[in-house]
Amino acid sequence: MRVPRLVPSNQDPTGYALLRDMAKESRSLHAAVAFVTASGVDLVANLLTQHPQLRLEVVARGGPITEPSALIRLAELGASVSVVVGPRAPLFHPKLWLGRSDRGLHVLAGSGNLTAGGMQNNDEQFDYIWLTRDMAREIEQQEQRFLAFANLALPLSQVVSTSFWREWQSQVEARRALATKQRELDRRLEATADASLTHERLYVDLVTLYERTKAEVRIAAPGGGDRPYIASRFKQAIDRGHREGTLVPVVARIVRAPTEGLEHLAEAGRPDLMVESTVLDESKPYHHLFSEKTKTHARATLSAYYRGRVSGPEASARGSAEQPLELTGLSGGDVEE
Repeated sequence: MRVPRLVPSNQDPTGYALLRDMAKESRSLHAAVAFVTASGVDLVANLLTQHPQLRLEVVARGGPITEPSALIRLAELGASVSVVVGPRAPLFHPKLWLGRSDRGLHVLAGSGNLTAGGMQNNDEQFDYIWLTRDMAREIEQQEQRFLAFANLALPLSQVVSTSFWREWQSQVEARRALATKQRELDRRLEATADASLTHERLYVDLVTLYERTKAEVRIAAPGGGDRPYIASRFKQAIDRGHREGTLVPVVARIVRAPTEGLEHLAEAGRPDLMVESTVLDESKPYHHLFSEKTKTHARATLSAYYRGRVSGPEASARGSAEQPLELTGLSGGDVEE
């Protein structure tokens, strides 16, 4: 057995990318999946068009998510389709593909169903292994695993004439309405998570700046020598902002009115530890929370820093208060002693 190929990877970004490779030399594909939708059947139809010799067998759950019309279309494409119904259906959740060829057996197993999301668009994982023909024991184990799933199902031709099928079809529109409502609830939940977690990320980054400043920046000590720079008032301010839900305004005030703490970072040559750099970092999820006015103040402060450290053409290239600096990737914090 070779080392498995993994999805996602540079070589195999999606499950469907690997399935395409399997189809190139397989004489048949056998899938045991929980959900089948029209978008997933479109992907399979492309494979069958490219490889008309390919025989396809699909075992799927009969019930929510799976679309009755998708199963019918699979059968019309020439696939052998069977359906798990009854009490066992809610428990049926495999995602297993076998590709049989004259040289051996392709095995693709992972988390994605036969949908466009499951095979291409979602964050899914799959493992692929190739078993050569001489690995009879391993091939038999995979075949038996698939057979155990297939034995739970009934042929689609037997199911379509039952009251179950008629009830399933009658529920399609109602279930679509429920799915729409669920997506609306999901979007509300995502928006809430985005707002709260984005503020939390800002706080974590600011605390990290505080810790890094304390560990990496030293200033003159009153009795001679130097000591760590501890931005205690900065830490108190962001802790209070985090506690009271006012962290963005707190940062904005720090940017608008830099204190002498900024001088310590400037003298140490550490613009990466200035809070202005954090505000201007477009890669951060909280970048959009800061107003253009705050960003303008941040650019002006950093421009003044660079003008103080370089001169001539290089200073002009750095930019000015009216011309933003290229600071993406930096993170930092304006500090107060």
